[in-house]
Amino acid sequence: MIKKQFTLYLENKPGVLAAVTKKLASANVNIEGLSVSESTDVGLVQIVVSNVGATKKVLNSAKVPFSIQDISLITLPNRPGALCELVTMLAKQKVNINYVYATTCDCNEECECHVVISAPNLAKVEKAWKGISQESCASN
Repeated sequence: MIKKQFTLYLENKPGVLAAVTKKLASANVNIEGLSVSESTDVGLVQIVVSNVGATKKVLNSAKVPFSIQDISLITLPNRPGALCELVTMLAKQKVNINYVYATTCDCNEECECHVVISAPNLAKVEKAWKGISQESCASN
């Protein structure tokens, strides 16, 4: 499913991420996906959230600089080869991936994992996801 992702530009010091996540929690915004990378002065925080409008309000009122972009949020089965099948299908369709981050699960194979994909053509990402087989790449 195509969703909105916020990229926050936060000062790289202790407590800044905690303050932002507290404000989001107070506004009843659930963080559905998170990736953090750092540089010397700025931390880049990418979040997928449950409520885009409330998130914009929180970030604007907190004077947090941000940008918004579309991403594809893919649900995959928790089994060996599931991600391989998706990215192999994307490669076959000549879709370049900008970046990926994902969740994992250690409870059992009945869990689902979630993958955030940024790509120039999200429609092709969605099509590839619907076309993955049930056969594991691990057996190939």
